[in-house]
Amino acid sequence: MRSKVRHWVRMAPAVVLAMGLAACGGAPQGDPLLTMACPAAGGTVTPSKAYDGLDARALEAKADHGDLAAARVLGERYRAGIDVAVDPVKALAWTRKAAVVEHTTTQFIMAPAVGKQPGYTVPVNQTSLSAGDPLALIELGVLYAQGQGVPRSDKIAAALTLCGRRGI
Repeated sequence: MRSKVRHWVRMAPAVVLAMGLAACGGAPQGDPLLTMACPAAGGTVTPSKAYDGLDARALEAKADHGDLAAARVLGERYRAGIDVAVDPVKALAWTRKAAVVEHTTTQFIMAPAVGKQPGYTVPVNQTSLSAGDPLALIELGVLYAQGQGVPRSDKIAAALTLCGRRGI
């Protein structure tokens, strides 16, 4: 009997954590890009020409401060080598930053005290994705369709392209 109690005391934190993850919805199945909420139709899309007068540094500063269109244009420039050296890794990173907005929430699961073991709290972070710039979603879909910098996936490419077209 004592060995069963000791086993339960050792296993309690893992059981509580597993129960907490199940209550929070757990990890998403498949690629998180497939669970992303699409942008509303008729959203404003800033044309790339609006940023023609800016160099890469100015675009990067705007993109770092949340300008999704500037991040999309920066991705286009790195892909085509306009005013910067061609860099597929940076092109993908900036395009993804413009296309996908991550929202992270933290929930806390409390494990109660068991025997002499004190109770404690475990933070569980959950990240949800929402669509950003519709044109960047379409460009990211093209990257997935061609397998440029990412594993080729027609399923993700179709979902991103459809999502981007809905937002235009």
